[in-house]
Amino acid sequence: MKKILLLLLFVFVSLAGAAECRKHYQAYVGATEKGEPFFFENKLNNYVITFRYTNPSPTRPPFVLAGMPAPVNLNGFSRYSFTRLLINGIDSRHLEPKKFEIFNKGNRAGVDVLYNFNGVKMILRFEMNDSSPLLYMKWIRGKDVPAGAIKSMNISFNVMPCASGQKRNSYRREIVTPRGTLKSPAGVNRKRHKLNAKDSFMILQDAKYQPGKAPKITSPVLLQVDWNVLRSGLAIFGAAQDMSISFDLDPSADCWTFGLLDTPKHRKNTEFAAFVKSLSL
Repeated sequence: MKKILLLLLFVFVSLAGAAECRKHYQAYVGATEKGEPFFFENKLNNYVITFRYTNPSPTRPPFVLAGMPAPVNLNGFSRYSFTRLLINGIDSRHLEPKKFEIFNKGNRAGVDVLYNFNGVKMILRFEMNDSSPLLYMKWIRGKDVPAGAIKSMNISFNVMPCASGQKRNSYRREIVTPRGTLKSPAGVNRKRHKLNAKDSFMILQDAKYQPGKAPKITSPVLLQVDWNVLRSGLAIFGAAQDMSISFDLDPSADCWTFGLLDTPKHRKNTEFAAFVKSLSL
């Protein structure tokens, strides 16, 4: 009996820290939009990803936007249009997902979202594992997509780190990567920074607004990339609140993976950098 109790306790503790994905709450339907929310959690962090459908109007086509309202709303990747994928010029935001499939397998948990880019079937996967605070976003080639069917691919991210509601064009955005710090230009203009394989991860932060220096300022966020499936990258930012990062992808690959990190704890830039270092990315 004692062995059985110890075994049950071990299983309970193991499951308590295991990654899990589930519907966050009941999908909602309104007059102009509907939403599909998903909750991801492990012992280190949690996220919510919501797919928001906006109905067409006489002046606007339909949109399907992905946003991350948790762990911190109005920060980082939280806006509903934080990412989009172009395949052969077709924008994922103009496509309605065909199906959502939640999985909880072993040390991984997530949701697969099925897309069809005019015959090119793709899977958008958001997932967590047991041992990392990152949420991984993957675009996966469909099994029946032949070689050469994808001529061009581009992915972009629109990010708002250290969001604070400060005066317009008053930010001093910057990106810290393993090769150094990319800084904003003087004034209110934006600067284009070419990215390369040394930029395996990017900490998006603000040199002026940090938690502790002004009320309600949130933390930096991180984007991790795999340059084995990328051709080029570009970051555009300046004094405005939003930062744009885009990559041309290698269309011959089978999977394109990006790691996203946001945390409910508000950290200054140096504190966030130390936290990232502890992850050994």
